[in-house]
Amino acid sequence: MKLSILDYAPIFEGRNATDALSHTISLAQSADRLNYHRYWVAEHHQVLSVASSAPEMLMMSILEQTSHLRVGSGGVMLPHYSSYKVAELFRVMEARHPNRVDLGLGRSPSFKNVKQALNEYKTTQPDFETQLDDLELYFNDAATPSHRFHQLIATPQIQTQPHMFILGSSMRSATLAAKKGLPFVFPYVGQDAHTLTQLTNRYRTLFEKKHPDRQPYIMMSTFVITAPTQSHVDDLTHAFHLWLLRIRYANQPKSYPSIEFAKERGFSEREQQKVDQNKKRVITGLPENVIARLQALIKQYPIDEVMILPHVYGETNRQQLIELLADANQPSI
Repeated sequence: MKLSILDYAPIFEGRNATDALSHTISLAQSADRLNYHRYWVAEHHQVLSVASSAPEMLMMSILEQTSHLRVGSGGVMLPHYSSYKVAELFRVMEARHPNRVDLGLGRSPSFKNVKQALNEYKTTQPDFETQLDDLELYFNDAATPSHRFHQLIATPQIQTQPHMFILGSSMRSATLAAKKGLPFVFPYVGQDAHTLTQLTNRYRTLFEKKHPDRQPYIMMSTFVITAPTQSHVDDLTHAFHLWLLRIRYANQPKSYPSIEFAKERGFSEREQQKVDQNKKRVITGLPENVIARLQALIKQYPIDEVMILPHVYGETNRQQLIELLADANQPSI
């Protein structure tokens, strides 16, 4: 099974953003050594307990300190930005590290005030599909005379190009990815089998119709929690669910809660109901059980690659998580 990692760069209780970013780079170095396929970093705004608000900045640091991993954004929320600027940012990274740069692109599910702040002073804005077209033209130096910016060249000019991916969970996103002939990345949050079958079948069927000379490619991202013992898994899972609840509060916390804090605080009856609903959003268990569950999902839909989110409390626990899953996934990742 091909395994990759998506990282939010969590800020742990008692730590700060500097610690979080340093640990993300360290974890990426470990993933490189363990032969994970990709290491992507997220773009999150107004989530105080994560440090990954500017993925392209973190990507360059990871690229400079790893050797084999493909490194990417999971993802750049393209409607917030200029396609021309994104093309040049990712071309610079590709120039420094050819054939190692991924550009995951999303539509932007941000808070309303975040959208307003990032798009202030814009009187008009192209739709997402037009922005994707623009990116492809800039990457391929293929703008035609009819293009509104046909005289622009995205620099630096290079021989290789970043790989583009469409991120989403809707039929609309799957359809767009298929039309564009791009890989499709969806989050697994416990959707029912019928929904996922429809989503993946729609993508594959339309992709093969539009691009018969190419192969569709589906990636699934999912939170995973594992540890050497079930009691440790349970402790990490309890803290994770507290984090997941609290980031939706108006006065959200500035850090990911420790295991000790989570145990002491506990959940109210209403919170426990939400926790029970959220359990389907994360795959938990001993390493062999987690790998078996992922392999079952890959076979069922089918999926080409799994991107795990090792979003648990503590640097040591995150390091151990990716090591345990790499070992359980032998002989190959």
